[in-house]
Order: sequence, then C-alpha cells, then structure tokens
Amino acid sequence: MALTFYYNGDKVQIFKVFSGTLYDTVPMHSHSKNGYELHYIDSGNGILNTNGKNFKLKKNSLFMTGPNILHKQIPDSSNPMHELCVYLKLPGHKINNNIIKAFAQKEFWIGTANAEIKHIFFQIIEEHKKDSIWKDDIISSLSIRLITELTRLYYPEKNAASKKAENTDLNENRSWILDQLLLDDCIDATLSDFAQKMGVSPRHAERIIKDYYGASFKKLRYEAKMAMAATLLEQKKTSIDICAEKCGYSTTASFVSAFKKKYNITPKAYMDKYKTTHK
Repeated sequence: MALTFYYNGDKVQIFKVFSGTLYDTVPMHSHSKNGYELHYIDSGNGILNTNGKNFKLKKNSLFMTGPNILHKQIPDSSNPMHELCVYLKLPGHKINNNIIKAFAQKEFWIGTANAEIKHIFFQIIEEHKKDSIWKDDIISSLSIRLITELTRLYYPEKNAASKKAENTDLNENRSWILDQLLLDDCIDATLSDFAQKMGVSPRHAERIIKDYYGASFKKLRYEAKMAMAATLLEQKKTSIDICAEKCGYSTTASFVSAFKKKYNITPKAYMDKYKTTHK
C-alpha cells in the first residue's frame, strides 16, 4: 500500500501495515532517511538486536526504528512473537507541525505500549483488512492519533525539544523500493533493477542511494548479504557451504573472506561463538 495524507500541512506516507507471527529471524536491516517503523508485540517473546545491544521483547513491547537504525528481530522458537507493524515516512523538507517535528527527532525508542496505543494499532490493522470507501480516511485519522500518542510517550514533559528534519527533494517512494528490494532479494538485486523500478537511470539511482544512505548500492547489498549470512549461521542445520551458496557466493573461500571482512571473525568461529552463548 502507499497511502498519503497531510497532518496540518505536513505530508505523511504509510507504506506498510502488517500483522503476523514471526517464526523466522528478520535479518539485520535499516530504513532510509525519513523512514520510521513502528512495532507493537501483542503476544510471544523474542529479541531485538540493534546498535550492538539486545532488548527482550514480550507482550506489550513497543519500539520504533527510525532512519538508518540497523536492527534484527529474533523470535523465540518455543513462543514466537506476534507483531503489529506500521511503516511510514515523514516529509524531508521543512516540517511545520510541532508534533511531527518532535516525532521525527527520535531515531530509536523502546518501551511499553499503553492502552490507547494498543487500541489504535488494532484499529489500524482491522481497517486495513476492510475494503470500504472510507478505508484510507480512517487509517489516516488513526495514524495521526498514533503519531500523537507515541510522541507523548517519547516526551513525557510538556514541551519537547525538537529539531528540523534534513531537507530533501527526493520522492519518498523511491527509498522504500530500495528497502524492500534489499530485504527481499539482496542476492540477485542489481542497481539496474532499482533504477528500473524508480524510472531513472542507474547513475541517477546511485546518486539517490548515496544521498539517502551515505553509501553505494554495492555496499548496501554487501551489508544485506552479511546480515543474511549471520542469520543463516545462527540456525543449527546450516553449514558454511550452504550459507555461502544461499548468500550468492560462487566459492566458500570468497564467502569466508567477505564474512571475515565484515565481522572480523570467520563463519566457523561465529557459529561456535553463537552456539556457546545461546545454549
């Protein structure tokens, strides 16, 4: 979906509304400039890994991952978590609304959902399932409430300090395409694929990527592949050879070299370390 609405003149776009049980690890990934993913766990357990830290997730856990925040979600195999999620983008130009400004200031937050926020999440999910002429209007209204209530949680004081979001004239849809491309198919995805989906030249696409992520497409795809590799190696039945193949490497040796460059440890040592710390 791609729903656009305005909050006191500021454009807000919703690209994903999701409700489902996470049985498999969501590999380490991040979202581009102006992208915010809101997560509410309504049952089950798991781990959120971000910035080198692990946070326990359980019923009523609430967290937000903002622009360029690397994060990975690891469900408990015996009691996988069920998640409600909303992914949205805020304007990259001048923001007029004080609540939007305050909301945009946070890059990461984790805590516990209150009754109001839980209710709004469930309402958004239910309305998203419907096919009515008022669907977009209702979800827009609910999303405004969600942003407002979350901002109150972030800043319990009455007057939250805020900063202006960075200026950009990039079409927000474009970075969402790249987020999904790398998360869904980091092995075969090419810069030309991304450029074609956006309707621009590969050279222009590369400039957009560097503007939004501060890195090249090649670097982002490498990071996505290494995140996928780490997730695969954490699974008991995955061998290094299979992992190399699934991550798109023609030889195990080239995979080992790439992995060691990223994590300063061999895949074998990574597997042994993970097994030791997760007994």
